[in-house]
Amino acid sequence: MMKQTSFSSKLLKWYARIQRDLPWRKNFTPYSVWISEIMLQQTVLSGVIHYYVKWMERFPDVSNLAKASSRQVLRMWEGLGYYSRASNILKTARIIIKEHKNKFPDNYTDLISLPGIGDYTACAILSIAFKKPCPVCDANVKRVMRRFLAWKIWNRKKENDLKSFLYSVIDKRAPGDFNQALMELGQTVCVNKNPKCSLCPLGSDCQAFKKHIQNSIPENKSSGIIRKKTLLLLLLYKNKILIVKRKKGVLSHLWNFPLMEKKNNDRVPAGLYIKKHVALKFNFKKKLPKHIHYYTKYQDEIEPVLYHISDPLPVMRDHKWVSLKHLDRYPFPSVYRKILTLLDTDTFNS
Repeated sequence: MMKQTSFSSKLLKWYARIQRDLPWRKNFTPYSVWISEIMLQQTVLSGVIHYYVKWMERFPDVSNLAKASSRQVLRMWEGLGYYSRASNILKTARIIIKEHKNKFPDNYTDLISLPGIGDYTACAILSIAFKKPCPVCDANVKRVMRRFLAWKIWNRKKENDLKSFLYSVIDKRAPGDFNQALMELGQTVCVNKNPKCSLCPLGSDCQAFKKHIQNSIPENKSSGIIRKKTLLLLLLYKNKILIVKRKKGVLSHLWNFPLMEKKNNDRVPAGLYIKKHVALKFNFKKKLPKHIHYYTKYQDEIEPVLYHISDPLPVMRDHKWVSLKHLDRYPFPSVYRKILTLLDTDTFNS
């Protein structure tokens, strides 16, 4: 095994040469590190760049963010998924303003007490923004280090052992660069399948590479896709469409259209829903093209269907009739925003 100083030295030299030019690396502040790291959770890096730039233009600092409404924040987050992240960001911004006097906490205990900030994000903020030696341990870092140490078995003890090892090798002068280098190594070289070992700065000391077992660490757990079919009700009344606010789940506080599981005879449950919640008089118009949506382990076949409504009932709580031109004011899951593009003024008259 290489010496501790050699580990960080090789890693940092490699990082200085190849680090990517990313917008959040222009100016490291606790706020910019926080926003970028939350966005990067469960999201491909290339898909985050555009969102980050737009976000920082709209909410350049924590005080501007804290003044925003939930709808404004969710609208800016639209398309990134896992929307509870956006809700937690807003909660945390308001806590920082109210309880920390507009100053980002610079210690681990206070950071992890904030909504949506766990061990990984806290250490990223502490190391990158405050230059404190707190090693991060995300999926990329775990994969790099498990291969480096040839750890096939993974459990809570191994995770604690890894954290201790990283504390021993982290560069105390540049902890932020050290953490970013390890993450970048996992993102670009020590990837999940077919790692590019010939490009790795740690390759000569990687135990998995020496034993030719790098492709079996970590073990690949294939999970089957769960297929769903969803009926999407587009209910039109004059020049308006009915939208519904989600009350719970991963899409809570977002708007969409009435949804139901699609069955063989889909008009029966759709009609029952409309009679109960929307109007006694309605006419089926047409089906729109199906849309296949993938998320986590699901494949959802969404079929939009149009109904024209006559004499609507009083709207229920969390239901709203909105004109087509005003739909962009409401945060929608991106898949439904795409379906909105199928609608135009002719739709109301067809």
